[in-house]
Amino acid sequence: MLGFILGTMTGGAMGVFAMCLLISGKREDEALERCRMKPKEIINHGACICFVDCKGQELFRLSDGESLVQNAPNGERNVSTCHYLDADSAMIDGKKWNLLEFAKEMEKRGIMIAPMELCQVPERG
Repeated sequence: MLGFILGTMTGGAMGVFAMCLLISGKREDEALERCRMKPKEIINHGACICFVDCKGQELFRLSDGESLVQNAPNGERNVSTCHYLDADSAMIDGKKWNLLEFAKEMEKRGIMIAPMELCQVPERG
């Protein structure tokens, strides 16, 4: 009887854990799909986000609404949506950042940043 109760509790806990993994994976897949489906437009009116290093040197540019990939030293990877605010700041994952301060904070944490388009794995086919 005790084995049945322990088995049922363990099975329920494993089911909840598996469901959490499935839900978070689906959310990430949807975010990546939204990035792939967004048409790439050439920004000619100057409203693009210019990402810099901690010394202020330009690294790359993103259009409003494009995604940024942040790779942490421990292997964690985060995809953030970026929105243009002005020449010196952007909304990154819903938080307003001065781009130079963002670069300094990422360097301090050891996080590497890159545009989403450079980080996509080519599809096999």
